[in-house]
Amino acid sequence: MKTNRLTVAFLVAMLMLSLGTGSSFAAPQAGGTLNIAIKSVGTLDPHLTSSDFDFAVLSQIFNTLVRTGKSGSPIPDLAEAWENPDDTTWIFHIRPGVYWHDGNSVFAKGKSREVTAEDVKYSLERVLDPATKSPSAGALASIKTIEVVDAFTVKLVTESADPFLLDAIRLAGIAIVPHEAVEKLGPSGFARQPVGSGPFKLVRFVPDDQVALVRNEDYWKKPLLQNVTFKIIPDDIVAVMALEAGDVHVSLSVPPSEVDRLRDDKGIELYRSAQGWYRGLGFNVETPPFDELKVRKALTIATDIDSAVQNVFGENAIRAYGQVGPGILGYDPSLKDLSPYDPDGALELLKAAGFTPGTDGVLQRDGKKLTVDIKTMNEPARVKMVTIMVTQMRKLGIDAKISTQEVGTWVADLQSGNTGLFMDFAYSGPTGLHAMFHSDNAGISNAHFYKNPAVDALLDKGSVTIDPEAREAIWLEAQRQIMEDAPIIPLYFEFGYTACDARVNDFIPQQWNLNLVSDENNVWLNR
Repeated sequence: MKTNRLTVAFLVAMLMLSLGTGSSFAAPQAGGTLNIAIKSVGTLDPHLTSSDFDFAVLSQIFNTLVRTGKSGSPIPDLAEAWENPDDTTWIFHIRPGVYWHDGNSVFAKGKSREVTAEDVKYSLERVLDPATKSPSAGALASIKTIEVVDAFTVKLVTESADPFLLDAIRLAGIAIVPHEAVEKLGPSGFARQPVGSGPFKLVRFVPDDQVALVRNEDYWKKPLLQNVTFKIIPDDIVAVMALEAGDVHVSLSVPPSEVDRLRDDKGIELYRSAQGWYRGLGFNVETPPFDELKVRKALTIATDIDSAVQNVFGENAIRAYGQVGPGILGYDPSLKDLSPYDPDGALELLKAAGFTPGTDGVLQRDGKKLTVDIKTMNEPARVKMVTIMVTQMRKLGIDAKISTQEVGTWVADLQSGNTGLFMDFAYSGPTGLHAMFHSDNAGISNAHFYKNPAVDALLDKGSVTIDPEAREAIWLEAQRQIMEDAPIIPLYFEFGYTACDARVNDFIPQQWNLNLVSDENNVWLNR
């Protein structure tokens, strides 16, 4: 039989691809050590940290009831299934056959025990106990009762409907721990030598140096990696250099200055966060002249924000038209119609508000200049973004300037109302709309002192609506009303990046949990 030369070439090409190090045709390989650069590790007690760096390590050692999956939605972990028989009741079915790590000072080799619903109850109650001083206690504040139904079933009842209970920094961020380890080792000992039930066991923790882990051979989904080592490298640029030198396989934090260069390196894979973090300017709507809608709308359309975002961030951010970003329920790019770049329209609105050019060309009203002093924390990208906007405002005759502040001063000014126009807080998660715009939060996370009873009612309703589609409709309506009131100038959604050696397979960027072994993936090294 004759063989077409194109067919032979194709088969050869496929064979070469299957042998290549970065090929999707390669079969998963077991073994090897994955080295991860991490900025810091403070404690290994999962109930005493609010650091995503700590939890990158802790999510290998411990199970949570659920994890945050690729899409940002909860996926099974210790709980293999759950249901809501009503809006305030959550029933979790614990995965049988999950055991605490053995071969340690708490559980001798072969002397471990199965993880049960009692462990879930103990862990949640430990977080809620004021004596623990857990920064995660607020995440569980809506829980009214915790009931062990049977050995592998636990029921939670909340005070009211809580659609966000399974989110990343709530139940998906609460590790389940054995009471024996906490009691035997004590708080300080448990923070250095934790015993969990996750895919990897602790080998050693050397503060300011590394955390070494080994595969849990008895895990319900056997890890492909033999070892994982977190190398503590505080400087992000040094971490990227370690990646390029082959000293680590993963850098969890990539500074924006390095992204474009790494994108061209065929030996490195860049992973962009699914969610973009909101960045924008906010008005104090109680400070004249920003208490006037015409003035706020004029300043919203006065500058070319699209070009500024592209100039400062390139592919590392996208333009924002509202507060809810991509990857979050309620993202609405159709809000673009509310804030077109229109400098002539801005001047018309300001004229209607009574502002006209003075003899020096600066807009004034009743002898007082239209002064816009934008306060921002002293962070390079934000300063550059605001500087571009200030320059464009000045060309329109607005007395615009920028004031850079240290973080503490900036926060104090925002919460006290010592502001006019400012770089805003960045509450980007699923409850961000409520945090930034509900009147109950005025002077706290609502630095605009914005109060609209109709918006409050929508936000209250959305915060207790379990059905995602129904909640999204409410969120969309609330966000559009907020944007029509113009208490903010949305600027951009900034993406975070993780960089990996191209030999790392089945990797998912961290979303509070860092999933190296989960219901969705099992990371492996092509060696």
